[in-house]
Amino acid sequence: MLICSSYLWTDTYFRLVTEKNLERIKKIINEHAYYTPELVKKIEYRSTGNLPYLFMHIESEEYSNNQYAMLDGIFLHINEIVPQWHGVFYLSIIILREPVNEKIKIFIDKDQDINHELYHLYQLIEYIDKKPDYIRRSMKYNVGSCSLDDLNESIKFEVGKIFNMEIPALKSDFDMGHNDILFYDEGTITKVAINDRNEFLRYNIISYTSSLNAKYFERFPENKEEISTNFRKEINRQGKDLFGDNCLVLLMLSFLNCLAKLNIQGECYEVGKA
Repeated sequence: MLICSSYLWTDTYFRLVTEKNLERIKKIINEHAYYTPELVKKIEYRSTGNLPYLFMHIESEEYSNNQYAMLDGIFLHINEIVPQWHGVFYLSIIILREPVNEKIKIFIDKDQDINHELYHLYQLIEYIDKKPDYIRRSMKYNVGSCSLDDLNESIKFEVGKIFNMEIPALKSDFDMGHNDILFYDEGTITKVAINDRNEFLRYNIISYTSSLNAKYFERFPENKEEISTNFRKEINRQGKDLFGDNCLVLLMLSFLNCLAKLNIQGECYEVGKA
């Protein structure tokens, strides 16, 4: 079902994601009802270097302490555009959610957030042809649609994405000098630079995994103990090679240390409601 008989995923991606195909892609996305028709209209074709991609800019009244861009993966039947591809195609779209609050907006590095997601897109292009089973696993195990029966495999899959994909992108961010962390609370933003690379990585990893854990709690509120147990197991197992034994403890210590730096050394700015 998911195996392409003529083209690899990368070949298909470059044949599909072109400026001339944009309106046909939008039509297919509308047929799959992934987004509202109003949002689909916002999808643009962009290209950086030799990499074409789809992009959507949305203004949002929400504010979080994480990056504002995301690489959303959707599953489409694209046979009418690329007949040689059979089954479901995994298409990535970079979405930028920019806060409407002008005082908050100045703290968001849109270009860097987009570059972070472009890094992930390059990773996917290198990865999926080597492991085409990623498409099936992503459909089955992503946090938004996994079944309760697949809960443990889903956690393993999603935590694996953080350790395998976020860490290289975060290393790139840090090496390019993007090492600030921001914390929003009750109308203020506190900002501090984290100059230790491993501490920067650990802070962000615990932030990502905590947000992911909350999504599972929301989907399966009756299974919080099982979710927490499996998160601890997977973080310790998958983070062992990078951070050593008791990975979760080290992540939490770095997180608390960074929060202490925010409180003691951080610059605080009044920004009002998000």
